[in-house]
Amino acid sequence: MKRIYKAALSCVLLAMLVLAGCKKVDVGYLSDNIRYGSNPVVAERGVFKIVTGIIPDNSTPPFKITVLDVRNKATGQREESFFKPSEITVWKEKYDPKTDTTLALIDAKRTKEMRLPLQVIEKSGQLMFTQATEGVPVGEYLLDLKIENPNGTKEYKGITTIKINDPLLYEHVNAPYFILVDPKDGSSKRYPHDVDWFDISKQQSANMTFKVTRDANGPNQVILKVYDKNGAVFPGKALERRPNGDSFLNTMATFAYKTTVTETSVIHDYAQARFPDVYWDSQPNNILCYYRIYDKYIESVDYVDTWDPPYKITYQTDPKSYILQMRFGMKFNLPGTYLVEMHLTATKKAGVN
Repeated sequence: MKRIYKAALSCVLLAMLVLAGCKKVDVGYLSDNIRYGSNPVVAERGVFKIVTGIIPDNSTPPFKITVLDVRNKATGQREESFFKPSEITVWKEKYDPKTDTTLALIDAKRTKEMRLPLQVIEKSGQLMFTQATEGVPVGEYLLDLKIENPNGTKEYKGITTIKINDPLLYEHVNAPYFILVDPKDGSSKRYPHDVDWFDISKQQSANMTFKVTRDANGPNQVILKVYDKNGAVFPGKALERRPNGDSFLNTMATFAYKTTVTETSVIHDYAQARFPDVYWDSQPNNILCYYRIYDKYIESVDYVDTWDPPYKITYQTDPKSYILQMRFGMKFNLPGTYLVEMHLTATKKAGVN
């Protein structure tokens, strides 16, 4: 009988434990352990970014999430720049680089508004960094939130660290290279190491160097200028599209809504940073640009004689003129006017009228 009693008691206790383990979280439960998946949350000054919302730790929605404060992590003092709105460009409708091909079409989709550098989506806690972060100093900051749900309100001091960095104004996505094409028979050869070496600190490859300058207050343009080894500038019309069967490969003009060819450059007007738009990342050849300079513009090219980059690179001149085929890819991350000066360190321009 005692055995039956003990067995029954064990079953009751087991059932109670199972029920306790299956107990639902009270409606309105608000955890002390709400957090973000990233700590720190990293953003770049002047660059739009949305960060995933809170991890609620079984807290029950709906939530009302607001910013209490943003404090300098080193001093604990409120960082006022997060609470000063600035005028930024806002898209009223989604930008489509395939159809929004004129300034009128683009301007119809956007407007100017005053926005704070940081906004929190009330129901999800997503952090939205706007272009107004350009006015926030580089540094680390503590984010304080207030979260409400049907059961009450709690404050979460230092729920995550926000790290604000200076952005890369521009980036190279590959090592630029040249192909020399014989205009007589179409045979080609490449410079040695031209796809294996690019000194980013010097903006230098085997046969070209880049110099990029930005005017933050200028219109959204990329101005491409190409020079020979002696500093003579090629006319804009010399930078022709590279054939690809019955069509042509991409150039910067593919990504711009307007392209203007001048005596000394090619000017590309773009709608928004990042340029080229992220749409192109998933397209064939993505944002790579391919150009051809025909032999009538080339007096001579140099081939590599001694190769020990970056300490020693010497060339010997080949008097034969070639067609030059170039490939490079660049991203421009903030709005403004960029002057991209490309110096062909192994090429001499011909005296073309």
